[in-house]
Amino acid sequence: VSTAHGGSRDQSKVRVATADECLMRGAGGVSAQVNLGDVYEPEMIEDMGMLTGEALPLGLPTLGMVYPRGPNLIIDENDSTNGVAHAARVAWELGCDVVKVPWTDGADSFAEVCQAVPIPVLISGGPRNTSFTDLLSIVEQAMAAGGAGVCMGRQVFGADLPGNHVRALSAIIHDGANAVDAAKLLDG
Repeated sequence: VSTAHGGSRDQSKVRVATADECLMRGAGGVSAQVNLGDVYEPEMIEDMGMLTGEALPLGLPTLGMVYPRGPNLIIDENDSTNGVAHAARVAWELGCDVVKVPWTDGADSFAEVCQAVPIPVLISGGPRNTSFTDLLSIVEQAMAAGGAGVCMGRQVFGADLPGNHVRALSAIIHDGANAVDAAKLLDG
């Protein structure tokens, strides 16, 4: 880990640029994050809405990264997605072109998330302690449930052989491989 963020606002994501600034810097798209239930949720929602409004006329697609995980979050006990379908819906309703959400711990509940929005749904890399072979199984299930792919950082870039990890993910996402066969690509 090269950087650790902390303090009283460690889950509060702040806006660092406008869509115009991103375009001037050569960006092909923009992204914003909202942590639903965080004390600063309203500001994060406002920032995401402003960013999508700026990006649309510029032709920049917007990735919304929305996580149901703050201390003020109240999830209905009958919500099998544990708030993830709502998170995806928030991103879509704010104008995002694609959404990144956490895995729901089941293919049926993740299918509900994918059916809740008319935009591509990507899964995040999951908890730090998830093994990559377990993650490949999750990706296989997510794709079968209607997911569009992954949006991962540390699970790939923190690996000893990140290229092999990308090839394994690609085998599932683009070639329809199962997790067992994809895992064989991890060793080269």
